Amino acid sequence: MKIRIRYVADAGNKERERLVLRAASTTDIGDFMLVRTGFIDEDVTTEVKDSFWFPYKRVAADDLIVLYSKAGRPKEKPLDGGRTAHFFFWGRPEALWGTDDVAPVLLYAPEWASQAPDKLLASHA
Repeated sequence: MKIRIRYVADAGNKERERLVLRAASTTDIGDFMLVRTGFIDEDVTTEVKDSFWFPYKRVAADDLIVLYSKAGRPKEKPLDGGRTAHFFFWGRPEALWGTDDVAPVLLYAPEWASQAPDKLLASHA
């Protein structure tokens, strides 16, 4: 996987809680979606509680991607060795990772399809 989940920092603290990821290779973070799923007996479930689709932005190998649970504006900060920390904000009013019944799952989704809601309605004429 081009992006790896590293750890959750300050879990349960709604002002500081963040998920830290690292780019294994140069990629576009917008090809990834993070879902918060259920977690039972050492396994994730298919229950999706929340999702965050990263905006399109190029990240380089060894860059950090930091996703805060709280609201804020995306920004970046240079790190030693030419790396960059990219900060994103989920915009949630509460902490997301303070319990042991949820887990982060990172999905690589460079291809996807959408349909306008009005096109989904069947006509019964």
